[in-house]
Amino acid sequence: MAFYDLKKKPALTTKEGEKETLYPSIVYSGTLSARKLLERASYGTGYTVGELEGALSIIMDTTARYIGEGYRVELGEFGYFAGKIKASRMVAKKTDIRAASIRFNGVSFRASKQFKMKSAGELERVPERAFRTSSQLNIEELERRMMMHLEQNGFITRSIYTSLTGRLKWKATEDLKIFVEKGLIRKMGRGNQMYYVKVEGSCTNNLP
Repeated sequence: MAFYDLKKKPALTTKEGEKETLYPSIVYSGTLSARKLLERASYGTGYTVGELEGALSIIMDTTARYIGEGYRVELGEFGYFAGKIKASRMVAKKTDIRAASIRFNGVSFRASKQFKMKSAGELERVPERAFRTSSQLNIEELERRMMMHLEQNGFITRSIYTSLTGRLKWKATEDLKIFVEKGLIRKMGRGNQMYYVKVEGSCTNNLP
């Protein structure tokens, strides 16, 4: 689940006499590093993080080379990458500028329809109290507290996890997603009846 907030439209874009309006803006849960992405992608697969990292590096180098040769590159269901160029100055005639004055200026990305559809998760407005600071416990400590509770009680909900760890609502949702992907817990039920149970055979090295 992702969260959003409503923000005021910037004054410079509001016409005189026009009522002040609000627009939705996503509240980011943080930045997922390349390493963390590969670690999560490796859960439940036969690939190691090193293998995925090597494949990603090869794909990046190959994509960059062909973009530099003037190709638009399609990368699976992600979409298309293409080079952008820029001139050192504007001219009125083609003969007024030389090739040396034109250079590459970044890369543009156009997401595919499939990627856009897969990226469209559930949205919920962030509650006012969520602007408090979330606890900064590391993932090992979060996992330890959750697993201890599961060992003693057999299940855990997001609200229980929040009270155990001091994490805010959207942070707790993100944490629990990670633990599901790691194969430690399994989601049960829906909506207000949702809870998590320990996956049989799962264990953690962080228990005392």
